[in-house]
Amino acid sequence: MCHIERLRNIHRRTKRVEIRVSPLEHATLGEKAIAAGYDNLAQYLRETGLNGNTAHPSNDELAWLQTINLIGNYVAEIAVQLKDGCEPDEEILLVLMQVQDIAEEVWKEVKQARGTGIA
Repeated sequence: MCHIERLRNIHRRTKRVEIRVSPLEHATLGEKAIAAGYDNLAQYLRETGLNGNTAHPSNDELAWLQTINLIGNYVAEIAVQLKDGCEPDEEILLVLMQVQDIAEEVWKEVKQARGTGIA
């Protein structure tokens, strides 16, 4: 497995959990997620279930998370180009590795700031 493949698979979510809820329960969960500062129900349920943490993210945390999301979108675009047969040059590979390092550091900082210790 190449170095980039290992980096990509570190945090890959490959398992799926499905639960059934009533429409009322679904609405309630959605309201709680929004009240806790999440715009993604899956993220809210994952963090609540794993960490018991439903604290509203600070503006700094939201900014970091949005930055990571943007980075992920760019990386996904590059991945599509690579999949379509475009050959990466050394500069692209270097930037991707730097982005991975930055994203991991930001994720650790945010998780530690929220008191979870899980990064």
